[in-house]
Amino acid sequence: MMKATAIVIAAAAVPGAMADFWMSYLNRIEDTGRGAPTEAGVAFLKDPAITCDDVLSPKIWLNVGDASDDHPGMRTVPGDDVGAPLYRDPLDTVEFNTLSEAPGHHTIYKSRDYIMVDVNGDKSGQCYLNRSFVYDLDCSTQNEQVHLLGSSMFFCESDIEL
Repeated sequence: MMKATAIVIAAAAVPGAMADFWMSYLNRIEDTGRGAPTEAGVAFLKDPAITCDDVLSPKIWLNVGDASDDHPGMRTVPGDDVGAPLYRDPLDTVEFNTLSEAPGHHTIYKSRDYIMVDVNGDKSGQCYLNRSFVYDLDCSTQNEQVHLLGSSMFFCESDIEL
């Protein structure tokens, strides 16, 4: 019991350490035999490693031209699709809006050393460009074939809980 208490106290003493997260660009194609719906955009992950066991788990916030106000999704500047595995490159500005779900509405700016700011312009985190995780999975699930392509985009240090 003493060890568990010490771990909880140690975790509480490191602000933000438990809230840090990864942002990955995912292109998920689900073939059910009746067409192949595709989702492409950003996923927020505690652990960037994805396997066939959890290929359907990450929620993907779709690419949009406008992520302001009540428009959910992710907008990148430039917004050109450069194909797999990066899809969006370079990442000069990345705005995302998950509405009332975490992490919320924030923008990351390359010109400001990848600082993440909220809609009021206040710093909400520090992100680091990280394209080291590449996804190319072809998985058979119970009812469908799922192909997942993409890569990590950022590792973000923040107090925002996912």
